[in-house]
Amino acid sequence: MSAILMMTTGNDSTDIKDTKKENTEKVVKKKEDSDKKEVKAYNIKNKEDLAKIIYSKQDEQTKMNAYNEAIEKGILPRSHNYQEAVYAYEESVWQDENEITNQK
Repeated sequence: MSAILMMTTGNDSTDIKDTKKENTEKVVKKKEDSDKKEVKAYNIKNKEDLAKIIYSKQDEQTKMNAYNEAIEKGILPRSHNYQEAVYAYEESVWQDENEITNQK
């Protein structure tokens, strides 16, 4: 009786391997898609350009990428704390304005 049951149910190990392969392919595709998003360059030339992105409805990763690009371009100093993009931006603006005030 068990031999008949085994013959009718098929090979479960093949089904499991196929499912694992499909899941792996999905993960790889998602990773590739996220890598493509990170390549996007933002046209940030000044604080106002950055503010438009920071206060927009973009996702947090997009805002943080834009903030980091502005830091690399020397538009603002880097925030001293690890925080959300909006707060990091506001702290950087405060630092920038206070450095100018303190130098006068």
